[in-house]
Amino acid sequence: MKAKISEPQTWKRVLSIEVPGEDVTGLFEEKILKVKNDLALNGFRAGKVPVAIVKRRYGEAIRADAVEEIIQKAFKKACDDNGILPISKGVVRDLASKEGEPLTFTIETEIDPGIEITEFEKLKIKVAPKKIRDADVDAAVVDLQNRFAEYSSVDRPAKNGDYIRIEYLKVFIDGKERADVKNPSYPVELGAEHRLKDFDEALIGHAAGEVVDFSVKFPEDYAEKEAAGKQGKFTVKITGVQEKIVPEVPSFLHKIGNFETEDALRKDLRGRLEDEALQQAKNEAYGKAIETLIKNNPFEVPPARIEMFLDYMMEEAQQQRRQGESLPTREEIDARYRDVAIRSIKRQRIIDYIADKEKIAATQEEVDAEIKRLANHYQQPFDTLKLKLRTNGTTLRIRDDIREKKTLEFLVEPPESGKR
Repeated sequence: MKAKISEPQTWKRVLSIEVPGEDVTGLFEEKILKVKNDLALNGFRAGKVPVAIVKRRYGEAIRADAVEEIIQKAFKKACDDNGILPISKGVVRDLASKEGEPLTFTIETEIDPGIEITEFEKLKIKVAPKKIRDADVDAAVVDLQNRFAEYSSVDRPAKNGDYIRIEYLKVFIDGKERADVKNPSYPVELGAEHRLKDFDEALIGHAAGEVVDFSVKFPEDYAEKEAAGKQGKFTVKITGVQEKIVPEVPSFLHKIGNFETEDALRKDLRGRLEDEALQQAKNEAYGKAIETLIKNNPFEVPPARIEMFLDYMMEEAQQQRRQGESLPTREEIDARYRDVAIRSIKRQRIIDYIADKEKIAATQEEVDAEIKRLANHYQQPFDTLKLKLRTNGTTLRIRDDIREKKTLEFLVEPPESGKR
């Protein structure tokens, strides 16, 4: 067998292959005999059909099968001999397979092109977490108070900050009645952020049972495009008004943890906020490092890799589609995710290159620590979960995740405190 390799693109290999005619003939004859031995025709016992009849009836199909088998074997051998690792199915072109002559063909395939990432040790990108201030802790306490707040129905006109239930009796948008506007299934907060100010102001001062007529002008950037920039006229019935009762902190301390005092809670919240700020800063630094390396080390991504990514996103869209939602087309998936695919693939290749270059890997202790964390979270025995994760292949993913995390940490400078 002869094979000549050309490289029209960094990610494409074209293999021009020639296989001796006797190899094709030999395999063809083997297949003919196998069919003959298994074949039964009227007038002949099984295995006694003359070879000439077998060739006359089935020779063309058997030869095609032999040629296909030789193509695949020759392709594999040529790839092995030349260190080619295909990532796509080979496309056969220029096939010539005349009987008694050498079998010649070209086959195109895609590979991950070799890359070299330079100066990744000199990025000087520092993890700089936001400093947590008392005001941040105060806001976290308020969030907890709101979580444990109670709502009490009141017999008075609604005011800013109250929660009301409403029923749309009539809705007109630019003079056209809309019968498809659904009533909110939950109370709405008057004056809440992102609500229409004019809408809420029209309802303030009215009590449960009242019917209110009012008009509002929708902003040009309103989320519902059919109403954006248009005039709306509403007839709304208020069916309930509720007052929000915010609890004092001591009343829920033991509901969220083993806290004896508000100071203990605040200390815990500060620690959590600092951890969140640190992780956010890390993620921002990691992203900046990867973007810098992508910019400074350009390389091509094989189309086959992009298509695999888009196939995955299409499957995700199918699985996550809610009842009644239309499925995005492949063209829409392509437009939405092609750039994401290219960046994601480049990111992974860069991380793999640096991890290999620097011999970064997960230790068994690190893997066990993560499994212990999962065991505690899911309240399962460590040994039981470890065996389960090893059996279903999750341990390999854990190793890869740890390797990636360590590689990203290698690329950036830790915060001044040294906390990683």
